[in-house]
Amino acid sequence: MRGRGQSDSPVSGYRLEDHVRDIDAVIRHLELEQFILMGYSRGVSYQLSYAVQHPERIQGLIIGDYPAVHTQLPPGWVDFFASLPPWRGKTLYERMTVEAVQALQRESSKVELWDELPKLECPVLIIHGVKPHPGLSLEAVEQYKRVLPHAIVVAFEEHDHNLFEPDVDTFVRTADSFMNEISNSNHNSSTTNTKGVRTWII
Repeated sequence: MRGRGQSDSPVSGYRLEDHVRDIDAVIRHLELEQFILMGYSRGVSYQLSYAVQHPERIQGLIIGDYPAVHTQLPPGWVDFFASLPPWRGKTLYERMTVEAVQALQRESSKVELWDELPKLECPVLIIHGVKPHPGLSLEAVEQYKRVLPHAIVVAFEEHDHNLFEPDVDTFVRTADSFMNEISNSNHNSSTTNTKGVRTWII
């Protein structure tokens, strides 16, 4: 993803549509026809925006603790984000350049994706933290259930917004189980769609 890790960090081009084009470019380069797509935190808006534009490619979605909204980042967000503890052993500026973080805030705008989600018929797994400061509120969980009635909702009771700590195995097992279910159904989503919302607490 642009501006992250070892990818190029242009001084501009950090809008939602720019990130969606990046996802599409990678998928086309890898010549992927159908796949399961996961989004976590702010990446959920990139994931869902791509999925509603290309529903025929999506075998399944794993939504990680974030609503179906691309948020506008407020003034002061850069300093706040930079003050957070290291993520998986790396500080913000070890993961992104200063210019990229500033452009991400400057070019952000609010985009609601809820109304687009009913067109997604693929299996969906929604994972959210329960401890204080999750990225996905209980109200947003209920909104997902309304627009994606076939979704599986899993609550991680020992996790906050960070779904990978204190126990990454919980996330891995949950995601693997979901992907195996899709594989075992021979990529046929009809079974999942007829079950209605299922909620697991882990």
